[in-house]
Amino acid sequence: MPEGVNSAQNLVCKGEVVAAGSDTVKLEFTPAGLAFIVGNGQKILDLTPLIRGRNQSSLEFGLHHGEALFGTGERFNGVNQRGEKVTIWAEDRWCQTEGNSYLPIPFILSSRHYAVLVNRFEASSFDLGCECQERWSLTQLDAPLDVYLVFGGPPAAIYAKLVKLWGNPAIPPDWSWGTLVSRHLDTGEFTRPEGIREMAEQMKKQDLPWDAVIVEGWDTFNPERHEALKKITAELARDRKKVMVYEACGRLPKSYWQPLRAHPDYFIRNQDGDCEAKEAPHFNPADAPDRRQSCFLDVTNPAAVAWWTERVWRPLLDGIGISGAKIDFCEQIPEDDHLTVHAGGVKGLHHRYPVQYNLMMAQQFNKFAADGGLCWSRGGSIGAHLYPFVWCGDQLREFRFLKAVLSAILSSGISGVPFMGHDLAGYLPAGNGDKEADVFTRGVQFSCFTATLSTHGNVTRPYDFPSPYIDLYRFYSKIRYLLRPYLEEQAEICSQTGLPLVRHLFLHYPDDHDFLNCEDQYLFGEDILVAPILGDARSRSVILPPGKWCNLFDGQTYQGKTELKNYPVPLNTIPVFVAAAPQSKVIEKIVAEIRQLPMPEA
Repeated sequence: MPEGVNSAQNLVCKGEVVAAGSDTVKLEFTPAGLAFIVGNGQKILDLTPLIRGRNQSSLEFGLHHGEALFGTGERFNGVNQRGEKVTIWAEDRWCQTEGNSYLPIPFILSSRHYAVLVNRFEASSFDLGCECQERWSLTQLDAPLDVYLVFGGPPAAIYAKLVKLWGNPAIPPDWSWGTLVSRHLDTGEFTRPEGIREMAEQMKKQDLPWDAVIVEGWDTFNPERHEALKKITAELARDRKKVMVYEACGRLPKSYWQPLRAHPDYFIRNQDGDCEAKEAPHFNPADAPDRRQSCFLDVTNPAAVAWWTERVWRPLLDGIGISGAKIDFCEQIPEDDHLTVHAGGVKGLHHRYPVQYNLMMAQQFNKFAADGGLCWSRGGSIGAHLYPFVWCGDQLREFRFLKAVLSAILSSGISGVPFMGHDLAGYLPAGNGDKEADVFTRGVQFSCFTATLSTHGNVTRPYDFPSPYIDLYRFYSKIRYLLRPYLEEQAEICSQTGLPLVRHLFLHYPDDHDFLNCEDQYLFGEDILVAPILGDARSRSVILPPGKWCNLFDGQTYQGKTELKNYPVPLNTIPVFVAAAPQSKVIEKIVAEIRQLPMPEA
């Protein structure tokens, strides 16, 4: 169980489920199994008895007409997973959107105001009304069932109980709300100080704000390069810029760790006792068409953790002054029965390892990095909300991936991970003929109102586009910086409540059917409604929730609930509306400042 996850707050005892709070849910035994009755006498859920099979156990739940089932972690194919079969298994399927997840979480939130959490790291599966429209089921593979049922009225009340169960989300450092700049290692741009300086000069020349550079491709574990890294880090620090390195979730070849005097017992061992193990099978043809051999740090070994933090990372953080790391390949940890770790068994290791590893790294960054460090990871499972940021993996610079990214962010948020970023408009070039500059612009507008603005990949850099597109990028970058007080305020609220920063409208309007399956607009914190442009379009419909809403850019006010049909969206704008009676203490000042910025022409 990851650090911060406590014992269950909902206990079946003497015919009642004692909820975390004042709510009481009664159990009623029926011929079919159990029924859960809330205080007002409404049956909220029915459950069949445990079904045991060979190496697996299953539970079945009643499924009602119109009921939506959210969760299961990061999902690219949609947020409401009703009618789908979902496998809880992290895998790098590389730019696929169906069945792919870098961050699977065995969690379901129902529109009937209950939640189900399977508190296991082993693989599991969910049939969410695919085979039978009147039932949904979960199957735990090769592990005992450890299931929490959470009841509590509207979603906000359920998340308040979940926070007590699995811990408060971690808050990213303030500087990480700005722009993070990265490039694919194949370009070689940030593998040398000259390339980093060139980027800094170009961003300054074009008046494009940024906060940190991620030096992917820099051999950070090579002490011979530490002096050069320290020099460029100090150079950038004088301009208040930070440096992050790139790291592969404790996965490294012998050529790295042998010069650092690591003991072989510091690594996961294969059946022959060797420290090289076959990686988990996956479907990324660029990285591993077959199972490559790698060494994985044994995070269950205290001596290995001490070596890793003191011998490898403390010199980078405390001595050189880096500010964290982008941690990749979290889904490559194998789970073969013949592997051994210091702590014993390896069941659930595929999902447990990245959570434990990232928590270890986040603690080190917070301890040794100035101004708080950033652990920005590609994956994990239950407990991923306890390290500040995740990003949603690899996408192409195509319109269809903007929709997939929004789905991933919304589904991860519902599953308890409040801060998810992505590579701005994709990190690999389009392969379907979409106009890159337009996808880039729509991606910038969308990213401006998410958890992070991050450039990456071997695609066109922001300052290499024609001037009109650079102007649009600059405009939304500056909006992003004006939004930072709001982001900091809302992040505190997310940590306290467990609600995500980018919110599916169901979380605020659970009884409004129009918002149940609305997956192309969202609330950004409490007071901003965003309707991103996810295709090659110059108009779209927007549904405004109840209350008064003001257009962020021109101040026009609308009375909700209403639908704005064929709302015009030229390339220079995105539909963003602010609550006329906001809960935020800082948003009114921010709106006034944004309206003073001259909007570039379309």
